[in-house]
Amino acid sequence: MNDHQRSRTKFEFAHDNFEFDQWPFYNMSRLISLYHRRLDVALKPLGIDTPRWRILSILAKRGTASVTEVSEEAVMLMSTTAKIIRRMADQGLVGTSVSQRDARSVEVSLTPLGAETLAVVQRKVDAVAARSFLDVPETDIDALNATTRKMYANLEI
Repeated sequence: MNDHQRSRTKFEFAHDNFEFDQWPFYNMSRLISLYHRRLDVALKPLGIDTPRWRILSILAKRGTASVTEVSEEAVMLMSTTAKIIRRMADQGLVGTSVSQRDARSVEVSLTPLGAETLAVVQRKVDAVAARSFLDVPETDIDALNATTRKMYANLEI
C-alpha cells in the first residue's frame, strides 16, 4: 500500500471517528477566509482587494506574464483573472499587450503606479501576516509550507 492508498480514517467523512474541526481542510479554509477578511480591511483604503494584491505580487515576481500564467499561479478561473486584469489596467496598475510569441495571448506587466501601489500594499500585508505568525515558530511555518505543497501536488495530479 503506497502513501496515496493508505487509509486515513480519522480524516474520512464516513468514518465513525471523523471530527469536522480536526479536518485539515476545514481549518485551512477558516484560516484563509479570515486572512482574506483581514487583508481586505487593510487594503480597502488603498483601493485594492486580495485578488488584485495577488496579481500585483505575481507580476512583481515574474515581470511580464500572460493572463493564463497569472491565472494558473493565482489558482483563479481564467475569466475571473481576465476581468480583474482589465479593471487593474483601467486603474493604471498594469499594462497589457498582445504577445509577440502568440497573438492569441495577452501579456501583463506592472506599471510604475502598480509597483508603487504594491510597495504600500506589501507593508499592510506584512502587518496582517505578522499578526497571524505571532507565537508560531519558524520551524512550524516551514513544516506547514512543506505539507501544503505536498497536498497541492497531490491534488494537481
